[in-house]
Amino acid sequence: MANLVNGFSKWPEVAECRHATVAIVGEIRHRRLLDFTQQELANLVNGFSKWPEAAECRQATVAIAGHVFRRVHKLSEFAPQGLANLVNGFGKWPEASECRQAIVAIAGEIRGRAGRLSGFTQQHLSNLVNAFSKWPEASNCRDATVAIANEVRCRAGGQSDFTPQGLANLVNGLSKWPERAQCRQAAVALGVGLLGRADRADGLSGFTQQELANLANGFSKWSDGTDCRDATVAIAGEVLSRADRADGLSDFTSQGLANLVNGFSKWLDGTHCRDATVAIAGEMLRRADQLSEFTPQDMANLSNGFSRWPEEAACHQAIMNIAHRLGSGGLRFAAFTTPALSTIANDLARECKRGEGSGEITETALLRDRLHQLAHHLHYATDRLERADALGITNIFRALAKARLFDDLGSLARAGLDRLQELHRAPGFATENNLESMGNL
Repeated sequence: MANLVNGFSKWPEVAECRHATVAIVGEIRHRRLLDFTQQELANLVNGFSKWPEAAECRQATVAIAGHVFRRVHKLSEFAPQGLANLVNGFGKWPEASECRQAIVAIAGEIRGRAGRLSGFTQQHLSNLVNAFSKWPEASNCRDATVAIANEVRCRAGGQSDFTPQGLANLVNGLSKWPERAQCRQAAVALGVGLLGRADRADGLSGFTQQELANLANGFSKWSDGTDCRDATVAIAGEVLSRADRADGLSDFTSQGLANLVNGFSKWLDGTHCRDATVAIAGEMLRRADQLSEFTPQDMANLSNGFSRWPEEAACHQAIMNIAHRLGSGGLRFAAFTTPALSTIANDLARECKRGEGSGEITETALLRDRLHQLAHHLHYATDRLERADALGITNIFRALAKARLFDDLGSLARAGLDRLQELHRAPGFATENNLESMGNL
């Protein structure tokens, strides 16, 4: 049965293969999981994961995850490929507690094998990091990823062996722990490898738009790294070349565009990064009637990125389009997280200040109105500021002050200052908040 599921999963788009796999799930329910070998369990999970939308496949995988978690002492008997397949499969249902528990347990096994990961292929390592990164708060996932980062770094010159998807998953996964020196060192090594590929005749044309976005977003977590910067500039160059095609960037997803802009905005001195962001802003203008497809977080990332180059007409107009729709439909204030709202408030205030200086009365009035509405929302959604961090409160207060919305600032002052007083009493306040933030406040 495991071999059948594994085989059928090679053609997930074929209805008969899906139906047959679902039928096998029904048979497995009547079998004891103890009767299956480790390899068979791994093959079943790997196969079921090709149909994550099928309830039967989810139920079977969750059952296997619970079985694996209860027999954690048996994880040492799994081969590298088996562990990688289990993690990759369980990762398709991250909302299932059994899948999370099993992955964290497997991460503990990988951590225990630190220094002995030579039996894992590049693809295995990539699959593991990709899954572990979905739970960055779990110490096992962090420590296992650090062990893998060491292995990646030690395979000097082997970065070219990674597939584009594997490379993107690794960089994106490592970026969930940017403060870890090992993750940074591995990301730098992967950045060097990416530059080597960019110098080839076909450049980065073999990377999908999603892979380019994941790479740019990942490298941006080390914005002080020269190799990470150069790798991102190479990615920006590839995006620019695709923007020149007849269909431009129309095949890029909304999240992909947002992640690219978020990554490019970390390097303001890169010409390619600026030009690629302008090209994406142009694509946003062409999608002006489809902004509902963008999530609030995507919008916050795009707004923040475009605001880095306000002198570019396309970037300015893209921000104005966001401002027009802000507060209604899919972009209603309640849909944004407080950090995202504080980011957008800062961006709108920056544009407002620029508009006042250049005499753009109508646009400035629109921007001030949106900031006023945002303040009105925060005044009645009292829990927002009561749970905000110091940087979020600072950005909101500074934005209202820049726009000279002093009545709105006054309406939020007490709640914000009470929260800041609470944060100030907590240990680590001085180290977590720099002098620039306090000066702005």
